[in-house]
Amino acid sequence: MHDPIAWALPMGRLFGITVRLHWLFPFIALGCILRVAFYKPPGIPDYQAPEGIWLDASIFMLLLFVSVLLHELGHCFTARAVGGEASEILIWPLGGLAACELPARPDAHLLTAVAGPATNFLLCLFAAIALCFVGPQAIQPIWNPLPDAFPWRSHQGIVELTTWAGGTLELSPYSAPVWLARLFAINWFLGLLNLLIFGFPLDGGRILQAVLWSWMGERQATLTAVFVGFGFVLIVGLYAITKESVLAFALALFIYLACRQQWVVLETGSEDRPFGYDFSQGYTSLDREQVQAPAARPRLSWWKRWQQRRAARRIQRENERREAEERRLDALLDKLHREGRGSLTAEEERFMKRISDRYRDK
Repeated sequence: MHDPIAWALPMGRLFGITVRLHWLFPFIALGCILRVAFYKPPGIPDYQAPEGIWLDASIFMLLLFVSVLLHELGHCFTARAVGGEASEILIWPLGGLAACELPARPDAHLLTAVAGPATNFLLCLFAAIALCFVGPQAIQPIWNPLPDAFPWRSHQGIVELTTWAGGTLELSPYSAPVWLARLFAINWFLGLLNLLIFGFPLDGGRILQAVLWSWMGERQATLTAVFVGFGFVLIVGLYAITKESVLAFALALFIYLACRQQWVVLETGSEDRPFGYDFSQGYTSLDREQVQAPAARPRLSWWKRWQQRRAARRIQRENERREAEERRLDALLDKLHREGRGSLTAEEERFMKRISDRYRDK
């Protein structure tokens, strides 16, 4: 039986990419909408939220879903452009995860990582230009990237936006300028979040790893990005405590678990996956060892064809990993022969012991 924490609803296919919605996304979205609708500031028990503000929260979640989807499609299209493949996108409460198979080149990883935030910034540019023309006056975007700056309606049922001339406009919550201002605010937040937080599996961490790859090699670059990610866990965690933000705390926990998982893989070769997902490589199924047997019918369903492709990619990745380990083992054996056992680091000795134990058990 599948673990319930891995349940996700297939929503269809876009450009040959399966889009799935994790059950936690609508659950958290509903919770956020209810929180906004029934929010009462501390010390003001008779406070009433603006009438209809739950609609603003619903619009926020809708635009967030669309923006995250376009962000992940940016990753997928770029992965294909650099010679890789993209098969699936998962939308979940802390963003999206794209299943991308990339060539083992730093430029391919860098371009694919940059493509997500770049998509958000292109949407910001579109919204900013449109705001200059769709209203009675040219309207400024909302430059504050924090979620608190989202243009909510007031108790008078209006949304105030600032013009480039320095004045304010009072607009309907459903007017085109307000929709554009909200689109800008969400994508500005997503772009900066992914670009400036250097922690796996956010794009900033992947960009850092790809930039360092050319200088240090893939393994050391990944290890450096992981430890930088641990530092950002503290920063995001402090923000979560200061602002009493549950989602910020969840993001800090998510980054920690993903970085820890990547660290374990680098040091031991084992794969301890938090929440049943391999965040270091994108979204994959919880049941990684289960390979679907071919159906007896002449034509397989799209689901079984997808599972077979996934199993083939898993086997390919395993073969590539084994070949890389054998090459490294040969290099270490040569180093041992030339410089003696004292030249090996503690991690290199653990690596050789793990490989020798694996061959001994066969």
